[in-house]
Amino acid sequence: DPLGLPLPDAHVLRALLAFAGVVPEEPGKYTCENCGAPFEVAPSSLLEIGPFTDGELDDPELDRPFDFHASHPIPALRVGRAVCRGVRLVERTVDEALPLLRLPADGALRITPSLVAAMGIAALGRERRAPVIADALARAPDEAWAAIVDLYHEARYPARLVAVHRCQGCGARNDLDVPLERELERAPLRAHEADPDGPAAAGVTAGAAGAFPDLDAFEARVRAAAERVYEARGVRNIDLFIDAGVPACDDGGEPLLGCYTPGTPADELGIARPPEIRIFYRTFRTEARDDPGFDVDAEIVETIDHEVTHHLHHLAGSDPLDDEEHEHIEREQRRRIGHAEALRRARRGALSDLGGFVRATWPAWLIAAVATALAWCEGGR
Repeated sequence: DPLGLPLPDAHVLRALLAFAGVVPEEPGKYTCENCGAPFEVAPSSLLEIGPFTDGELDDPELDRPFDFHASHPIPALRVGRAVCRGVRLVERTVDEALPLLRLPADGALRITPSLVAAMGIAALGRERRAPVIADALARAPDEAWAAIVDLYHEARYPARLVAVHRCQGCGARNDLDVPLERELERAPLRAHEADPDGPAAAGVTAGAAGAFPDLDAFEARVRAAAERVYEARGVRNIDLFIDAGVPACDDGGEPLLGCYTPGTPADELGIARPPEIRIFYRTFRTEARDDPGFDVDAEIVETIDHEVTHHLHHLAGSDPLDDEEHEHIEREQRRRIGHAEALRRARRGALSDLGGFVRATWPAWLIAAVATALAWCEGGR
């Protein structure tokens, strides 16, 4: 009976049916989180189904069950006369969640006791009465509501229901929810008019140490940190560039905080390029926006020191740190797509390389075969 399915199982079934094209999914409109380029894609078409079809749902992080016994921390909100900082969810079947699942996608969300029960919210702090919880949620601050919605998604949608789209422009990884349509959107409960002069519009992010520095202040802090790190590590003549453009990405599609480029000897014009450390302003700003505990100055020092380590390894002729980083990216890729699927792709890649080699070199093989045949005929006379 589909109505008796636990919600996570039902959503996995929805995603697999959408991937197979049994249930159509319209493309969604997105923008790259790194460069802002627009793209359209049906996210279910990008779902990695290998772990489901190969029975590899045993990753300690990606396949960890949600803890329905714990009270999960959320930003403070008022519940009756008390202040709540935790929420506890209970499991729900499709039948129990129908009041939520049947809500129109384009309608305003009205929090009612029946909706609270359908969401599976068993307690807000010590409060367990659905009408009181509904009233508290209806008046909840946006950050508290967003945290509850994130917990709901974590409880009802397995972590593997994520599609990865690589931006064609900058190569960044964009993680997309699968399926595209979900019963609760990751959006504010109440719409607010945007303030064109507000901090968000100006790109100013408040964190533990106040507003994020503008480009000039950031550059000054980077150069001061670099001077200390260079002296401590005994290096010099490494160019330092603060890049305010689109950040470069690693092989896994993650925007970089910084990168190192080795120097090059003089070319035919006699121009040599010194080694360079590049620091990406926008990545630091994004990290500070997403993580209030992000320590900008400490991360600047750590990033510069990390890139200096790459420089020293390059001078030594071997960079084990670079090897470790690539191995980490490959391990994460295998976890996401599944070990069996990774082997299948490796075999397909090897066969493709062999086929390309044969297609590119068949004239040489033909000439060699003809020459061998002629030599054999001459020798037989």
